[in-house]
Amino acid sequence: MTKGKKDCFIIELKLLIDTWKKDILLKRFEIARTLYNTTLSYAVKQYTLMQESKHYRKQLRCYQKAKKSNDSKEWKQAAKQLDNIRQSFGLSEYQLHAYIKKHQHNYKKHIDSNTSQKIASTVWKAVQDVLFKGSKAHFKRYGMLHSVEGKSNKAGIRFKENIVYWNGLSLPVRIRKQDLFVKESLALHAIKYCRLVKKVIRGKHTFYVQLVMDGIPPAKRIPSTGAFRHSYQKQKRVGIDIGPSTIAVVSEETVFMQQLAPEVPLLEKQKRRLLRKLDRSRRSTNPNNFKKDGPIKHGVKLRWTYSKNYQKTKKQLKELYRKKASYIKEKHGALANKILSLGDEVYIETMHFKGLAKRTKETKTTIQGKIQSKKRFGKSIGNHAPAMLVEIIHQKLGYTKQTIQKVNTITFRASQY
Repeated sequence: MTKGKKDCFIIELKLLIDTWKKDILLKRFEIARTLYNTTLSYAVKQYTLMQESKHYRKQLRCYQKAKKSNDSKEWKQAAKQLDNIRQSFGLSEYQLHAYIKKHQHNYKKHIDSNTSQKIASTVWKAVQDVLFKGSKAHFKRYGMLHSVEGKSNKAGIRFKENIVYWNGLSLPVRIRKQDLFVKESLALHAIKYCRLVKKVIRGKHTFYVQLVMDGIPPAKRIPSTGAFRHSYQKQKRVGIDIGPSTIAVVSEETVFMQQLAPEVPLLEKQKRRLLRKLDRSRRSTNPNNFKKDGPIKHGVKLRWTYSKNYQKTKKQLKELYRKKASYIKEKHGALANKILSLGDEVYIETMHFKGLAKRTKETKTTIQGKIQSKKRFGKSIGNHAPAMLVEIIHQKLGYTKQTIQKVNTITFRASQY
């Protein structure tokens, strides 16, 4: 049986570290990436061997046949045999733990056993998607591993008295004097485990520790008075009509309509300017990779040369994406608090934003005979992230053991009133 999900929340604190400690952390993150790719490579190899096995293919056909016939007894028996075959090829979480242990010994000065096991567990999640969802496993490129974590706060990466300890490194954290939320959380809740996170901010590597705390987070307070920062109205109804870029809210007291993350179009303008600059630079340094009329050559192996100015502009674009994501999350959090201050019984229509973001399959033409664009709301949804707002509201309601009341769009027919 799978374990039930327990309540937990995260506190993120910045690490105050010297340059030499930062260099060691960067080295450890790179070693962790190597271990991840090595373990994933082994798992993919074993999966390929398993697919080539006649016994596995025969058992898979039996499983599919039993599933179609709706024979639960035969289906369960076939599933159990498939699981035994997978384990015989070393495809289970604990077998990957045993495999990574051999390689972890080579780097035991930098990576402890608990952290390596957590890396193997992450690999197993990727392998599960390949086994049961038909997706593809992806290896991590240089510098693309952004976090490492432990299994508990007793060994490996651990937090004690405002300092993070990890294999001989002591990494102090910054806690603001006026931050009552962090102080209350550390005083009242136990730390389940620690996660070290690497972020690139303004072109520089910055490290944070995420403390995964047990329980429900305490309510935030105003430092000067100690009063609660947000007052939520209990047992009052709030209705939300959310679109790709706007939201309308109605409650017993007020009605308002506003755009989601209103300053995103300004960031989009900067993004388009940087993308055009990158394209010009790429074309000027690689003229032989493009046809005379503009598009990239196909069917030939191309070598690309990127100038220092191109790499600098790419970093600026990456920073802009980070600012955009941070801005949207901040604005959605503030809007969620505003909505919940009107009532805790929230009603919303069931929306499938993933479907709205996709291009339409049907080809339509205008009266003049021109083919209409197949685009729908993908760009707008990507810029304003309405699903993120719904998720934040759902998460905040979960702290009080409540959920969003989703109304069936078809039966409710709100637009007909």
